[in-house]
Amino acid sequence: MTGTACAPAVESACTALVRVAPAAVQRISVGTDTVVYRVRLDDGRRTIVKLFAAGRRHGAAEETRLLHAIAADGRIAVPGVVASGPVPGLGTTAVITTDAGSRTLGDAVRAGQMPQSAALVRLALLMNAFHSIAPPRGVRLAPCLSDQVSALARHCPRAVFAQLTTALEVIAQGVSQDRMVWCHGDLHLENAVLSATPAVTSGRSRLPERLVDFEATTLCVAEYDLAQTLVTCSVLEPADRLFLAAAYGRPVNLQLVTAFTAFQAVRGWTYAAQREGRHRALWAARMRQALSLDVRTERTAP
Repeated sequence: MTGTACAPAVESACTALVRVAPAAVQRISVGTDTVVYRVRLDDGRRTIVKLFAAGRRHGAAEETRLLHAIAADGRIAVPGVVASGPVPGLGTTAVITTDAGSRTLGDAVRAGQMPQSAALVRLALLMNAFHSIAPPRGVRLAPCLSDQVSALARHCPRAVFAQLTTALEVIAQGVSQDRMVWCHGDLHLENAVLSATPAVTSGRSRLPERLVDFEATTLCVAEYDLAQTLVTCSVLEPADRLFLAAAYGRPVNLQLVTAFTAFQAVRGWTYAAQREGRHRALWAARMRQALSLDVRTERTAP
């Protein structure tokens, strides 16, 4: 672990919001506008500190409201909020939560402790449960689908965006308001934490994993979320779509899943690989495979 001198923003957040100084700090992830740290406080508590850049659309207040809403529903376990608010003098905001643990479903798969198929089933069950939760009022959601398409058209190279024509036609025909659910938006193996202690239930059957990272939550059809999981887990064979849809357990339109798979792969390549320079080869491979799928061949729901 690094010393707190390497993370002055973390020290400011902990002392201002929890009134306890950090004893040890470890940076665990860096995003475009967020940085996440694992922090052991001076009083022994183990926490996660998530810092949000100033002026971003989804900040500490929104993340806190989402965590409280999900926890109150009881279907899915999430880290408990310790404190949240602006970090004095820095213009950033922070959410400090309990540390849900460091082992994810992805870690379990890589260690050979769980086959990938079993991990995908766990994600499908988490997705089903998340889609059953009503989004809290007054919380900013990610831009709606039409805004996402418009933004992608501006940022994606024209030759690549043109390859989405058929997929976007299928999406436009298949998305309906009466089928909208609250989508997580980024449900992959690293956002499901394997808890060392069982989640406490409150009258509901609760899955053992703790779900994290709610910056991409949005209202859309279930196929939007299913496709994002397929892309971010790099499971893009036709059999993978059938398997995840079956594990999800609700009727879905497989043609729409395929169309959204192309859309999500191009979005990921455009923003992560092209604009941010992250995992270029991985995203290029995902996009090539997703765009090779024949959107017109799957028209029925299982």
